[in-house]
Amino acid sequence: MTAAKKAKKSAAAKRERKERRFTPEATYASRATVYAGMIGALALGAGVYAQWLREEPLRYGPYLLGLGAVCFAGSLWKGAAEVGSVRVGDAGVALESGGDLVRILWCDIERVSIDAAGKVQIKGKEASLAFPADAHPKALAWVLSEGGRRVPDVMAVKRADIEALPEPKEFDGELVAVEELQVAGRHCRATEKPISFERDARLCPNCGEAYLKDHVPKKCLTCQAELGTRAREA
Repeated sequence: MTAAKKAKKSAAAKRERKERRFTPEATYASRATVYAGMIGALALGAGVYAQWLREEPLRYGPYLLGLGAVCFAGSLWKGAAEVGSVRVGDAGVALESGGDLVRILWCDIERVSIDAAGKVQIKGKEASLAFPADAHPKALAWVLSEGGRRVPDVMAVKRADIEALPEPKEFDGELVAVEELQVAGRHCRATEKPISFERDARLCPNCGEAYLKDHVPKKCLTCQAELGTRAREA
């Protein structure tokens, strides 16, 4: 391999964006899910007794069995579907919901907090994300760790909540490559001019802020990180 090819390969590797994908904790279940599961289990037990364990089966035994099966199966489905996976990394924070992926870049986050119900609220300029802290303690720890380093001014989580979280570790989550980011249509932070083509954009490697390639400042206007040649192609 020639030196030019090696340099090109190295540059491409450096430009690759990574993020950690966190699935919900196996022990997490909302109250509604727990109650539905309990009702389903009780109805199933009563139905089995009424239908098969009594000398004379009760006529409503099959209905109890059907109700119990529906409630129990529904609780299992809801427990798996109600909380999606969370991604944290170079491209901000993203939430998987069904087949959709909603992403907020670090530069677009206005506030990260935990509400009274224990949900993490990430408010962006044009979108917001929310997920239960109990379902994603490791993801939240990484949001606060990465966010505290990249955009500390928007972190609004109490110290007591931070201290209750696990320490972020190197092998937390699944490390995956970030899919191609949609940059066309955004506005250059320096000039406010729209970016029409991906090739004309340069991104801050720290917060993801977008600039036209001919108007990249020495420091990012959003997070104050050093830019210049460090700005990435979109």
